[in-house]
Amino acid sequence: MIIEKVTGHTYGEEIRRRLVRPLHLHDTFVPGRAPGIPGPHPRGYARPGPAAPLLDVTAVSPTIGGAAGELISSASDVNRFMAALLRGDLLRPAQQREMMRTRPTGGTDGRAYGLGLESSPLPCGGRFWGHTGDFLGFETATGITTRGRRVTVMANLGPGASDAQSDDIESAVKTALCGG
Repeated sequence: MIIEKVTGHTYGEEIRRRLVRPLHLHDTFVPGRAPGIPGPHPRGYARPGPAAPLLDVTAVSPTIGGAAGELISSASDVNRFMAALLRGDLLRPAQQREMMRTRPTGGTDGRAYGLGLESSPLPCGGRFWGHTGDFLGFETATGITTRGRRVTVMANLGPGASDAQSDDIESAVKTALCGG
């Protein structure tokens, strides 16, 4: 709503103008009211209860999430976006510094959160920047080191997955960023 109020354009128009076109994100879409995912893609599933069977939710319109979920992208496009973001291609230097100024999350794992980015320690040393997200049928985590090593991991179950799924996704991100 802020994007639309400030620019006079829809969220989708601004995403396409500011990110999709300049970064050549060929597999990133703001689908509006169109249900489903264009092109080849995994199916998304939810488990509505502990003993319930899996429910295919792939065709749910992402507009129900608004700007918090109305975006479909591939792992390679997310990686391209994260690289551009950390290189400073998308924000002015002062905005970049502000986004990366973090506060501890309060946990014992050393994570800290800024304005839309989280900083986390790596088991091989150093830190990485990233973000997690979920939407009906999918859970995603992305990370990038300051040296440009990047990864995006996705699972196609949510909600209804165990905490182990989120832990495994986080472990996969850290393993990939450490070169394992």
